[in-house]
Amino acid sequence: MSGEALANAYVETFNRRDRAGYDALFAEDVVFHDPFFPEPIKGGSAAEDVAASVWRAFPDIQWRLLRPVIDAGDRVAFELAVNGVNDGPLAMPDGELPATGRPVSFETAVFWTLGVHGLIIEERAYFDASGVAAQLGLIS
Repeated sequence: MSGEALANAYVETFNRRDRAGYDALFAEDVVFHDPFFPEPIKGGSAAEDVAASVWRAFPDIQWRLLRPVIDAGDRVAFELAVNGVNDGPLAMPDGELPATGRPVSFETAVFWTLGVHGLIIEERAYFDASGVAAQLGLIS
């Protein structure tokens, strides 16, 4: 599967809340790096666990590809627009935060390393975590 097709499947399965389809894009030993995680998240169920947590906190969340995907074989990069309302508890490393009822809207850059079978073995996401926290009313 091309990097563009993989990125489209990533967005489509996430937006449909297709747990099995989304999880199938990741290798069993995937590693996630994200501004909200103090340490990388690792392991086979990590993709599904992270997505389930986001869907619970933002039941209406939607991703949208912003620009053409950059596909360099085993490296893929793209930008997403993210929009949703925090209507559920938000899992954090130190516990859950209650829903704020506030909308969030931000852009993120995602960088993947793909394994030999074309599955995602590493994901690095970059976005303004402080800006998202401010939109949620967690910081001023």
